[in-house]
Amino acid sequence: MEKYRTAPPRSSVDFVATELYMHILEGRYAPGTFIRLNDVATELGVSMMPVREAIRELASLGIVEMLPNRGAQVRELSIEDLVETYCSRLHLETLTLRLGAPKFTPEQAAAAREANAERIAAVEKGDSYAMITAHERFHFLLYEACENSWLVRALIPGWRNTARYRDLSFLSSQVRREHDAQHAEMIEAMAAHDGERAVTVLYRHLTTAAEEVAQEIAGVSVLDRLPQLEELLG
Repeated sequence: MEKYRTAPPRSSVDFVATELYMHILEGRYAPGTFIRLNDVATELGVSMMPVREAIRELASLGIVEMLPNRGAQVRELSIEDLVETYCSRLHLETLTLRLGAPKFTPEQAAAAREANAERIAAVEKGDSYAMITAHERFHFLLYEACENSWLVRALIPGWRNTARYRDLSFLSSQVRREHDAQHAEMIEAMAAHDGERAVTVLYRHLTTAAEEVAQEIAGVSVLDRLPQLEELLG
């Protein structure tokens, strides 16, 4: 899993991919922007080879797309993409919690609490890199309890794509407070081996974020286009 995380990269390709990913999340490369590979290589002090490989990696995650004779473009934000991505996340991530709750250990709970505390501290400091890193680590500490590496890997594209939308859902301090509370609730539910409660909290967590973003970018509701909780509880 480590190569998919926003942890310090280990190779030149990881380094370039991480830098480009963070630039996209921070808005330096806005949706629809073409990424000039020569400029990236010059800025980061690397050859063209790791830049090309990094672009391919981001394209495989659906964050950029390769257009014939035009190059690499950051994918546009859209309601359709938002709905499809959150639908996928809701089905897959709730499944990992249902599978992982019976196995969740005190050590995993402690690690998740630490990651959540780091995320809150990073938000207060305005450190976007640390916030994104800690946020992702928090969620995947919960998901990895399912002990199914293929299922966890399947979460990565959707998770990384919704990160492009996530900052919009954090415009409201009220939403941030709700997310903080939901994170704590998820840890306690998993620690109590209560998969149904954990799924219920995660459902509220993700649908709230999706609705907030949809209202921000298009002034529409998407709640009726997302799976219902009863369907996910099965």
